[in-house]
Amino acid sequence: MNRLAKFHLLLLLALAAAISLDPIMAITDSSSASQQKAPQTEAQEPEPEYSEEEYNAYELASKEPDPEKRGSLLLEFIQKYPKSKLLPYIDAAYKALLYECANSEKYAQLEPLAEKWLKLNPNDLQTLAYIAKAAEKLGHDQKYVECLEAIYNLKPSDSATIALDIFHAYKKMKNEAKCLEWGEKLLKMPEYESDFMLRYDFVQKYVEQKDFAKAAEYAHLTLKAADLVKQPDAETREKLRKIRRACYHLIGMNAYEAGRFAEAIKSLQQALKAERYGEGYYYIGMSLWKMDKVEDAMLYFARAEIQGGEVAGQAKDKLEQLYKALHNNTTIGIDKVYKKAKEQIES
Repeated sequence: MNRLAKFHLLLLLALAAAISLDPIMAITDSSSASQQKAPQTEAQEPEPEYSEEEYNAYELASKEPDPEKRGSLLLEFIQKYPKSKLLPYIDAAYKALLYECANSEKYAQLEPLAEKWLKLNPNDLQTLAYIAKAAEKLGHDQKYVECLEAIYNLKPSDSATIALDIFHAYKKMKNEAKCLEWGEKLLKMPEYESDFMLRYDFVQKYVEQKDFAKAAEYAHLTLKAADLVKQPDAETREKLRKIRRACYHLIGMNAYEAGRFAEAIKSLQQALKAERYGEGYYYIGMSLWKMDKVEDAMLYFARAEIQGGEVAGQAKDKLEQLYKALHNNTTIGIDKVYKKAKEQIES
């Protein structure tokens, strides 16, 4: 086999080895994949001669067993022979080296090797993916998210997935400004229109910051997304139930604090449909009382006490206060209120 035929075989083998099997690293689109195809080496015109020195340098580099030294030798070849006809083989050998490091999970070697290759091949999606993978595994969070952003800006076919990865990376880094920036992008993507937990993350975030108006805003978005979930399994149904209860309660309490009592009652009743709980009954009672609907308010205070929980004692005190005001400062006959309240709960 002559040397040229031998090089053709080596190139095909190297390119085959360089194909990535990792989903995170197989993000190149069809156009970028086509750019990585082997150069056409079929005999159209006689290829120019290359020197014995070039051939020996190629063989030395491609057969070096140590990955770091092999990478250095391949890069040295490119610098020394920038116009060599052997460059396609060097290119394939370096890509095979990157794949080898990734496939064997040698991330400490993969990261610097890929970074050096990126300097020669800016904006190469596969190389950026290698760096991102290595940085993630090595705990280099800032480098990881910067690579993801660079990949996203190149608009690969799975941009939505990359955007979600970026959001979670910034969330891990506790970078609130970036979380908000990327969260807003995700909320506009049709791929995540039913992702209620994505919106609920913001609900929790604003509750922690005691910005209840903003939390209520995202609670509305969470409920809207929850309604778009199709055929949820048992686990998801239970999660949806809890989310609906929490969001409707938050919206109701935000309305209550703002003095919008009718709105508060409506939301709290929705929360109670998801789950019966004392606070829901209690704050409906408080809202009705502030709207001068005392008889109805007493029933809800009775329900809150029967339901139990932290507000049971407050509900009992409030019920007795209102009942005494209507019954000559006595609680005679109050059992009728409890009976009616219990019937309504059980109905």
